[in-house]
Amino acid sequence: MTELLSDLRVIYDLHSHTTASDGELSPDELIDRAIEKQITVLAITDHDTTAAIQPAKNYIAEKSLPLTLISGVEISTLWENIEIHIVGLQIDIEHQAMTTCLAKQSQCRETRAKMIGERLAKAGIAGAWKGQVP
Repeated sequence: MTELLSDLRVIYDLHSHTTASDGELSPDELIDRAIEKQITVLAITDHDTTAAIQPAKNYIAEKSLPLTLISGVEISTLWENIEIHIVGLQIDIEHQAMTTCLAKQSQCRETRAKMIGERLAKAGIAGAWKGQVP
């Protein structure tokens, strides 16, 4: 009976990030880690981007891996002047309104990162914007 139940076990991870945002693993590496940890349903929910989803889908298909991938995103926004993050699951990554929103978010993130890099350079930390800090 225990063996039968273990075969039916489903392990979910509904909030994961890749190098497409602030994660440490590429989409392929994240998929491999999920398989290693016996996760059966994985949602990739990078910050303000869906760039890792298609590569992850391709990798799962190429390797015929036993993993269900949920397309997701974590959108940063303001609510009553407080930054909040909204996680969307099972989204259409090609939906025009979604791609437009994420393109704007990406542009804002890049502008903000450049400003931070400039401030750090003025403070004597050169190369922060390009990731070249020793």
